[in-house]
Amino acid sequence: MPGKILGIDIDSDSITAVQVEGGLRGYSITGCGRVMIEEAGGLDQALTALNEQTDLEADTCISSIPAEQVSYRNLRMPFRDTKKIRQTIAFTIEETVPFPIEDLVVDFTIVDQSDQSEILAASVRRGYVSECLTHLQGHGIDPDILDIRCVPLVSSLLRQAGIPDNGLVLEIGLKKTTMVLYLKRRISLIRTLPFSDGLMAQSISNEQAHNHEENKNAEEIEPFFSLLCTSIQNTLHAFGSQNNIPVRPEKVFITGSGSLYPNTEGVLEGFLDIPVESINLIRDTRVHMDEGIARFWNPAIMDSALALALRDDRQGLGFNFRKGEFEIRKKHLRLMNEIRRAAAFLIALLFLLAADLGVDYYFLKKRYRMLDRQMTEIFRQTLPDVKRIVDPVQQMMAEINEIKKSAISLPGIGGDWRVLDLLRDISVRSPGSQDVRVSRMVVDPEVVRINGETDTFNTVDIIKRGLEHSKYFSAVTISSANLDRSGKRVRFEIRLQRAR
Repeated sequence: MPGKILGIDIDSDSITAVQVEGGLRGYSITGCGRVMIEEAGGLDQALTALNEQTDLEADTCISSIPAEQVSYRNLRMPFRDTKKIRQTIAFTIEETVPFPIEDLVVDFTIVDQSDQSEILAASVRRGYVSECLTHLQGHGIDPDILDIRCVPLVSSLLRQAGIPDNGLVLEIGLKKTTMVLYLKRRISLIRTLPFSDGLMAQSISNEQAHNHEENKNAEEIEPFFSLLCTSIQNTLHAFGSQNNIPVRPEKVFITGSGSLYPNTEGVLEGFLDIPVESINLIRDTRVHMDEGIARFWNPAIMDSALALALRDDRQGLGFNFRKGEFEIRKKHLRLMNEIRRAAAFLIALLFLLAADLGVDYYFLKKRYRMLDRQMTEIFRQTLPDVKRIVDPVQQMMAEINEIKKSAISLPGIGGDWRVLDLLRDISVRSPGSQDVRVSRMVVDPEVVRINGETDTFNTVDIIKRGLEHSKYFSAVTISSANLDRSGKRVRFEIRLQRAR
């Protein structure tokens, strides 16, 4: 996406914004901010405060909704065609959702495809989408895409080097944790789990302010992680049993406010017995930031919004609930702009094409006139007696036809044979591979005399034997055959008696 891109990450307790700008060196972070919704007095007030922290103007905006506002279903469809899946997905999940299907916006992503398609369907109430967009648009923000929290983060993570094919992403919030399981580099499961009921924030604050109380804070926090890990293991086991597949994440990636506890990785590794790593999208070398922003940057709370700004807009890589009545109107404006640009390009192309045709016509006409003068000159040299030249080509063809009509044999024996027929027969029967030069040929009504020279006397005999089989001649005689003065060539004369 060109220009400035704004990622607006909306959680149940906070709203975070990250603005990036694309360039030759990749993306540069040009602004960021975060506001707690409850402290601000509501979402509208939080958006106002966020606008004071950072610039929310952008060419493209991508936003998200909390994962707990979405209902998820893992389904199998009996066909592979994406268009057919999109047409039938609403009817497929109609009996499995607690709301009328007409009150839901439904989207999906493909998990796996073989003879049939395994998909992850997501649905959200239209009323919630409308409410969310109303708040954003009231502050001049009209997102092009409305995705689910953490999904763009997982997609960005999978684009980094060294990421295993199967993994688990945990966004640990103040009250809830969103877990996203991906298998074979495809998002397969999204669930929201309760966590700490807000006590986590106080524990983190205590940890940052009083390092000497580490053991006390560990005692306060570890029970919450124990309950969380139990919920995670139960969810993974249920998902594997339901789909009859082994679920073994190779690594757990963590982010969110809960990951700020210094020993979060170690605690989770102890409970889950899986390697744990904190997410930091800035490790992607395509993303840069200046020192002023770096002082306020915290990957744990900013990466979700950054992932939205870096989201790949290709279809199938994530969700988008801006459908139907919520489809962005700017698409139509962009379409009109694209049509105008295409029309301008087409006009320019037609202009260049017309200019090219005009130049070609000019040079073709010039060449035609030159060829016409050349044909007229050749005609005058060939037929100097013709004074009036109207169409040299047609007049030349008429003259050639007259010459052909007059090319008949002389009066006498065999008068129905043309001279051209005799000459052709002599040419065909003469040895083309031999060294022969004809210097003189006389065609009389009864006799044809051929004078010439060749390399040997044997060649003269070959010519004679070849002509003896002609139907046009009754006798073939070598009148003379002598060496010339140089002694290297043979001069000959052959007399052909025309057949009666």
